[in-house]
Amino acid sequence: MPAPPSDTIGGRICAERLVATLLEADPRPLTGSEVASLWRIFVAIGHTWKNAYRDSAGLKSSWLEFVSEKTVIRPSYVAEYLNAIAVVAELVSLYGEADAFDRLFLRNGLPVAQNGRPVLDSRLAHAKHFVVDEFIRVQIVAGGFRNFVQPDWPTIETAYTLNYNGFIAGSRFSRLRPARHYEQPRP
Repeated sequence: MPAPPSDTIGGRICAERLVATLLEADPRPLTGSEVASLWRIFVAIGHTWKNAYRDSAGLKSSWLEFVSEKTVIRPSYVAEYLNAIAVVAELVSLYGEADAFDRLFLRNGLPVAQNGRPVLDSRLAHAKHFVVDEFIRVQIVAGGFRNFVQPDWPTIETAYTLNYNGFIAGSRFSRLRPARHYEQPRP
């Protein structure tokens, strides 16, 4: 296989070649340490897009349910999650915590095929596609974007009155205000 482009981030672990499909693994629950390492990625996503009110704590139960379902049945994401943990550890050791996540999420230098799809030939590409991109989707669907706050808004309550409140509602989510159409505030 060809070497990764020179602008791809990371070191030896990130550049290691993998098959372009989901990594196979036997289903199993994740350990506490593995869950904590993955939660670190999820929280960093919220920090990067500035939608992490209280470090995404309100989304943790939905996220834990998602991660559990992805690991205890086939096809299991256990190998993809372990890969992402190793990739993030290498990136943090190379660039420091904040810069590592900024590079992973926004400036990773990963190649894209002519059809616009990612080229999944390295550990870094797998971590970005199978873990980071999925965690971003979870944050959006679970309502993480409802906490997005503009710097000029004085309070989080202002953000709640202006932002769209997400897709999820129902008895399990009764403490959240239901999704509604945006209404322009009156002057």
